[in-house]
Amino acid sequence: MDELKPKYNLLTSICLVVGIVVGTGVFFKASTVLEEVNGNLSLSILAWIIGGLIMLISSYNFANISLAYGNVHSMTDFARLTVSNKYGYIVGVFAKYIYFPSMTATVSFVVGMYFCEAFGIVTAGFPFSLPVFLFAGVFLFLLAGINIFAPFIASKIQVSTTIIKMIPLLLMGIVGLFVGIFNNTLNDNFSYINNSYNGSGLLAAICVTSFSYEGWICATNIGGEIKNRNRNLPLALIVGTLIVIIIYILYNIGLSGAIKTDELLNSFSASDGVRSAFRKIFGESFANILIFIVVISAIGTLNGLVIANSRSGYALAINNQGIYQKQMLKLTRRTNVPLFSSIFGLIMALVWLVYYYFSQTNSLANGIGFPFDSSELPIITTYLLYIPMLIGFMIKNKNNKGIKTTIMPILGILSSLFMIFASFYRHKINTIYYLIFFLIVVVIAIFVEKIKKIK
Repeated sequence: MDELKPKYNLLTSICLVVGIVVGTGVFFKASTVLEEVNGNLSLSILAWIIGGLIMLISSYNFANISLAYGNVHSMTDFARLTVSNKYGYIVGVFAKYIYFPSMTATVSFVVGMYFCEAFGIVTAGFPFSLPVFLFAGVFLFLLAGINIFAPFIASKIQVSTTIIKMIPLLLMGIVGLFVGIFNNTLNDNFSYINNSYNGSGLLAAICVTSFSYEGWICATNIGGEIKNRNRNLPLALIVGTLIVIIIYILYNIGLSGAIKTDELLNSFSASDGVRSAFRKIFGESFANILIFIVVISAIGTLNGLVIANSRSGYALAINNQGIYQKQMLKLTRRTNVPLFSSIFGLIMALVWLVYYYFSQTNSLANGIGFPFDSSELPIITTYLLYIPMLIGFMIKNKNNKGIKTTIMPILGILSSLFMIFASFYRHKINTIYYLIFFLIVVVIAIFVEKIKKIK
């Protein structure tokens, strides 16, 4: 059987975590979080801290599981080793057909949206216009091709785009902080509260930040290709998530040092407010190129998701599960990439991109299908599926109780329950629509697997 060879070092693995989590949302969600807490900067920063802690707890637990079992290649393996092979199959099916392709499709839309905005291709119905989705498909094909035929370039893209997107975030975080202290803007913003916004409060703000921290789990899908993975995969998860938390908090404080809260909240759009902040600190030229940096940031996030998505079929097949196992296990001779799995992942991402287009243009609101938000709701399933894994890990280590095997998994379960509650709180009835869809996919997958065994 063909096996994936280690090709990604620790730096690339960390950049995969950072590059996927840090997309475009961090640039523009500051005003959304502030609105939810009526402009209260202290509560806004607290929301970013709590959201970060949820991610850190979850990644810490999976790092511990990886250290405990060693031979972990993917989300499927985490489920298989902590619970059972059957549960690993369910998680693998979710990863292959829903989570990775839907997230990949969503980010490809973001790339298309900012690309069209950067080059002035703003037509009727923007951002849910046909050119946006066409460019989204183009970038999907382009990055999938690079991943298959030149994975070393995909690795370079991940590292370089991560570094590029860090530059404006760090600059705003550090320079904005000192400017805000010097001109007293930061002090004024910390004392600013305006109850006219009617925000939903801290919980809603935490919901926004929590979803902004999602994506770190994608790094586990290249576990078999990480050099010295028993050491580097846990390190990538922990170091990567810590970097993201520090960047997010520093950036939001720096942004508040660059622009007054009422000016940010009263801007025509979130992007206009952020550009105004960059303009005040770094000048007109830097503010004008910000949109191009955002495009690069989105491309880096999409590249990381394409890498993870292309391995989903292989992750099931290597455990003798799923359809077309022999095809899914075939690797390209020169680049050592799962060819059929990559093509299948691309097709599934395109299917989800088409669904996203119709769901966002209300074409599915007339009974054609479930109008659930495929950009966020699949995340609820990841946290639902984490809970049995953490419970299984505790049971298998019941004779070795401690912080790593008891306290942190319990905190992880509580974090998962909070994220599930946050999804219901944010999306309400559409969460039920999505969960019905998820159950249908799982039932069909189990039925197909049983038929395959009978044959």
